[in-house]
Amino acid sequence: MVKKYVENRIQLVKLNLIGAIANVAAGMVSSFLLLVMGILILLMFSISLAFWFSTFFESEIIGFALVGALYLIFFIVYAAFAKKGVEAKIKDEIVASALSEVDDLTELEEDES
Repeated sequence: MVKKYVENRIQLVKLNLIGAIANVAAGMVSSFLLLVMGILILLMFSISLAFWFSTFFESEIIGFALVGALYLIFFIVYAAFAKKGVEAKIKDEIVASALSEVDDLTELEEDES
């Protein structure tokens, strides 16, 4: 009887762990797909903006160089001011997500006890 109980508890922990891993994997895949789509959208708008600038300056080189310069400015501003804040928010979200998974597993185990 005790042996069967221990086996069932081990099986329950395994299933809960598999569920938590599946949730994390699904979130990562979903985030990756959103990232890829966002990059493609940004790429299309960047090319459009570069060609739009090139109509004003009558030079495609200048149009694309202006877009590159805009991205360089964004990069410098991000690296100088926003990087630490963004990293902290990402870390907080990861920890909150992990803790919610642990809380869910703890609640499930308490309900079954």
